Amino acid sequence: MITKPIDKEFNVELEESRFSASLLNDLVEAHTKKIAPTYTHYQKLYEGKHKILSRQKLDKNKPNNKVVNDFFGQIIDNTVGYFLGNPIILNYTEPKPEKPMVDTDPVDVGVDMGELEDTAVKDYLDELGVDNDKDDLFIEWGKEAMIKGLSHILVYQDEESKTKLMRISPEDLIIVYENSATKKAKYKIRLYDIDTEDTGVTTHYAEVYSANKVELFKSVESTSVSGNKRDFCSYGFVEEKPHIYGRIPIVTVYNNEEQMSDLEKIESLVADYDKVLSDVSNEFEAFRNAYLMLKNMTAGKDGVQKLKDEGIIEVMENGDVKFVTKQIQTEALENHLNRLEKNIYTFSQVPNLSDENFAGNLSGVAIRFKLFGLETKCIIKERKMEKAIRELVRVLSVPIKVSTGKDIDLLNLKVEFTRNVPNNLTEIVDTVTKLEGKVDKETLLSLIPFIDNPKEVLEKLEQDAAYIQTFFDQLAPYMTTNMPQN
Repeated sequence: MITKPIDKEFNVELEESRFSASLLNDLVEAHTKKIAPTYTHYQKLYEGKHKILSRQKLDKNKPNNKVVNDFFGQIIDNTVGYFLGNPIILNYTEPKPEKPMVDTDPVDVGVDMGELEDTAVKDYLDELGVDNDKDDLFIEWGKEAMIKGLSHILVYQDEESKTKLMRISPEDLIIVYENSATKKAKYKIRLYDIDTEDTGVTTHYAEVYSANKVELFKSVESTSVSGNKRDFCSYGFVEEKPHIYGRIPIVTVYNNEEQMSDLEKIESLVADYDKVLSDVSNEFEAFRNAYLMLKNMTAGKDGVQKLKDEGIIEVMENGDVKFVTKQIQTEALENHLNRLEKNIYTFSQVPNLSDENFAGNLSGVAIRFKLFGLETKCIIKERKMEKAIRELVRVLSVPIKVSTGKDIDLLNLKVEFTRNVPNNLTEIVDTVTKLEGKVDKETLLSLIPFIDNPKEVLEKLEQDAAYIQTFFDQLAPYMTTNMPQN
């Protein structure tokens, strides 16, 4: 069995024609026992299942409150909203063909051939995006990478030979690299299970993807097996099929080079915050249930019942009655919680939007300054996401070639990210106005946040201008004829 994966990865040099079933069993066992639990752990933290919820009650007479503070969910959701709240735009522009040596008169063909733009590839990518809910797929792809450190997308052809995209969680996928130096994937293994309720049997499947084929393995186990059933799998080879992509059709997006979750650096801080606040809640509940001390007095059952019913007690000479409570250092406690909260936002690099510093009508520069830490983090995510999207388009190059007859050139692909940040439109319009005549119109229009496609807007403006010009051209003879003579 493989006992120690390198950097959460498996590095195996294989030159066999068929993937080894025994090696697959070792990989699945190591992945299931040592790697997948980490991904599950961070998913649970995001869902609000914090460590404090597992705290045991040691004394049945004392309260055991478990207060969960959802910093994890807030930090991930705010980062996703800022980074991926606006759709990612894939612009593929074919270079315009060189004009022929002999000019063609536009009058002869009805259009200037030099102005025609080849949009076949872009149209295919747009249609593929609509069919596969691209915006939702990408935002969930990126969110899972932030939570678990990485996430995957599988490209496949359905029964109607349509290209489909499906997200795969890292718990269900094993990456096997050629070696630890290049980090080039040689195999990607997708794991999934199918339960048959009427027979009580679970079938475990493993699809081993390489550059040119996919090998299917399966293992049948009874549902009576306790624990994670993949631990007990014994996979056997079923079949192999070629695929059309020429590369592994599973694309991985990494949150960062270290494959770290955004929650990892603040996990201990949030755990301490939950613990302190839960303990404070316990103290206040204990204060409500405080002990009553009777000095130089005794109270029988009748006296205690009378106290409960009437709230009155008779104090004898030299006697005293008071509650025994613990003094809570509220100021020190408040300072500690404030320090924890500040550190959580500092080390997560996500601003506290409820902070009073965000109140008021801030300028665009002021907003961006306060979001500088988040923007710095998102730059790394953007580089990783763009790299993954370009690899995804490489995988799609074969279906694109079949559908459009065009070869993909990634130099023609532009991946555009737009931050979801409040904008001061007055400042933007003022900037655009000042740059008019100094910068081309398409660039100026791209500065305006509510314009997603500047080229399309320019085309509409040209159509409007042409329509107005045609209208005045048709109106001109009447204006000349009816003009009063001096």
